[in-house]
Amino acid sequence: MKRKIVIIILTVAIMAGIFKLQNFLHSKTSNTWKQESFSYLPDNKRIGDYMLGFKTTVSHYLWIRTVIYFGGHYTGDKQFAWIVNMLDIITKLNPNFYPAYEFAGVLLPDITNNPDASRILLERGLANCKTKQWNIAFQMGMLYYKHYKDNYTAARYIELASKASDAPVTKLAGVAATFYKNSGNSDYGLGYLKFMYETSDNPEVKRHLLIKIDKIFKDSKINFQ
Repeated sequence: MKRKIVIIILTVAIMAGIFKLQNFLHSKTSNTWKQESFSYLPDNKRIGDYMLGFKTTVSHYLWIRTVIYFGGHYTGDKQFAWIVNMLDIITKLNPNFYPAYEFAGVLLPDITNNPDASRILLERGLANCKTKQWNIAFQMGMLYYKHYKDNYTAARYIELASKASDAPVTKLAGVAATFYKNSGNSDYGLGYLKFMYETSDNPEVKRHLLIKIDKIFKDSKINFQ
């Protein structure tokens, strides 16, 4: 118990010291440094080792600062020099933190023109964030579709998304099948929808899958059991 109290007191003292130092630097340096100084964090895979067991708390604090940083620059110069570094550190400290991955998938490619950074972060999310698997896989698919112009890989990720237990199956299946068709893999896309149809026990899902098949593969002739 005493050890926990000491750690808490030490952590509070460290944070207070950081704030005091930051305020001092703000008073002594240029406007550019004032805007960016809070953003710097060491790019170190072992950064969590220095957080005294408060990795989740620190990651939440950094997430708040990231949102503030993004908002300030989005309404200003639209320069986001530190945003990738910040998201990288947050997801290293807290690999299950879905909002950071959502930001990486939806906003990061456009505001930084850096789809590779988004892809790396989403790959980390797929490996660690178990509660939002279909969302992250879908965002990865859309990243490949929009920024890499790779319909086939996009289809593979969205197919993966459609197989998650809480996924909107029929919507994702239709998107995946369309991307398969656009990539020249119509047979695979049609077979995928057929498999989804035959393995579903939900009459409503089966009905919607038939609609998708008829809409996407109008000229295909296929029999269902």
